[in-house]
Amino acid sequence: MSTNPTQPIIIAEDVHKWYGKFHVLQGVSLTVQRGEVVVIMGPSGSGKSTFIRTFNALEDYQQGRILIDGIELSQDLRNIEAIRQEVGMVFQQFNLFPHLTVLENIMLAPRWVRKWKQGQAQEVAMQLLERVGILEQAHKYPGQLSGGQQQRVAIARALAMQPKIMLFDEPTSALDPEMVREVLDVMQSLAQSGMTMVVVTHEVGFAREVGDRVVLMADGQIVEIAPPTEFFTSPQQERSQRFLSQIL
Repeated sequence: MSTNPTQPIIIAEDVHKWYGKFHVLQGVSLTVQRGEVVVIMGPSGSGKSTFIRTFNALEDYQQGRILIDGIELSQDLRNIEAIRQEVGMVFQQFNLFPHLTVLENIMLAPRWVRKWKQGQAQEVAMQLLERVGILEQAHKYPGQLSGGQQQRVAIARALAMQPKIMLFDEPTSALDPEMVREVLDVMQSLAQSGMTMVVVTHEVGFAREVGDRVVLMADGQIVEIAPPTEFFTSPQQERSQRFLSQIL
């Protein structure tokens, strides 16, 4: 991986994607600096989730260019593998393996992909469970945990691969309201530790407190990019004003 500290860690240039005739991403460009927290907001169907899923090749794209830490995302499987090792992802649904304990879920990828020994993988997994505040749940199964706890396991599992970038795709939208805060707190501490994060969310409080920049997407395009203070108080675009009037 490139370690040029001055180069943005994510560069997306004029990215287009079609599902059949539906033009879901219409020339989207975004750069993300190392250690930056970028929050992507927008109405349903605006292409937000599709866009961030192109960053680790969960979605392909037909036109444009994406570089992740200096590696171009192409059809080359070696590039895709290299990028996926550096990019952690947390989904709306927790996607944990129900037949594995919390600890086993977190240890799985480091053992298979990073080829860590059992002892090292277990030690790191326990440290991460402590970091996300659920060390005491290590030997339970996902089905025995609350939604908020399962999402914190999912964050720990993504962190176990020691990624340079964390992508969050609406990580709190499947949670009961009282569990949202515990997940956002973990994400906030992760941001404070200097992790590069791209977060698709409707959580205005998180965007205000933690985001370095807020991106508004609508109809497959980026409408506006601004620091949270500007975005939430004096958005420049009429489309942004309309969106904010519906959510604030």
